[in-house]
Amino acid sequence: MGDLLWGTPAIRAISKALPEVSIDLLLQPRWNDLFSGNPYIRKLIPYHSRLDRQLLGLPKLLQFKYDHVLIFNANKNISRTLPWLRTSFVWSHQNTNILPGLSENQIIQIDKPVHGILRRIAMLEKLKVQADGTHMNIFLNENDKAEALLFIKNNKMTPKKFIYMNIGGSSFQKQWPVDQFVFLSKLILKNTSMSIMLGGGPEATNRVSSIEKEIGLKRVTRATHLSLKKNCSLISQASILISPDSGPMHIGFALKVPTIALFWSSDSTGTISRNPLNGPDYCGPLNIDENLYAVLYGNFFNKTKKEDDLENSFLQPILVSEVWEKILYFTKI
Repeated sequence: MGDLLWGTPAIRAISKALPEVSIDLLLQPRWNDLFSGNPYIRKLIPYHSRLDRQLLGLPKLLQFKYDHVLIFNANKNISRTLPWLRTSFVWSHQNTNILPGLSENQIIQIDKPVHGILRRIAMLEKLKVQADGTHMNIFLNENDKAEALLFIKNNKMTPKKFIYMNIGGSSFQKQWPVDQFVFLSKLILKNTSMSIMLGGGPEATNRVSSIEKEIGLKRVTRATHLSLKKNCSLISQASILISPDSGPMHIGFALKVPTIALFWSSDSTGTISRNPLNGPDYCGPLNIDENLYAVLYGNFFNKTKKEDDLENSFLQPILVSEVWEKILYFTKI
């Protein structure tokens, strides 16, 4: 989800610089909600990983001849589709190990580590297009907003008076422990008048149920059963978003909702550590108002800090007290 949203500043720049051109976006249908209503895009074309479904989608791709194809993010299976594209120019910032169907002269060479958004913006040089900032776009129409407000009202909540917690994460390492969410939720419910909305993808359903059992349902509701677009709309109405570094975090950045971003560093044994290029410097907030985000970075799984272990200080966990401190900061701005 984040990889997709990182492409929106480049899409916006192309549309503004070349308003006479049309832009189509090839993507997996489950992400359509992120781009529906985007005025910079003409058409969303479905893409599937399986060969048989790729073949079924070829007629839609063959309807048009494209001046340029920019690959913002893809896996190796896109190589089966590339030869069918009616275009003279294909460009990517990913290397040929990921995209074996491309040659080296089709790769935009970037000589130093940069944020994912900037990698996509670098591709605009091939179109002689200037960047138009780095802010990500999600467009919500009036119906989207009305549906979110109705859901909030029906659950006896108030817009801008609740905290949206993303309980999920695309991998185990990205899932802040349930007991930490429980402890934090109890702090919020006891010490503030705010409500809590529990969200996340399908992987979060059981985790959300576990949290509900511990904290009850008073001033608490869940949004895991709602569509991606509805969750975007609900996040836009939140006072604060708390999320590990997964898709909803980027939604918060795009919608300019105060976001507390939790980045994991390693597991409790130090055996699972993340590539620094996937950390907050290159995957986190970029050129965002400092009053709209806070980044906490540490181990999700240690229960206590080892104050005397300076050599392994990167293993220190993200504590509930640290998240609570950021909540107090945002509520006092």
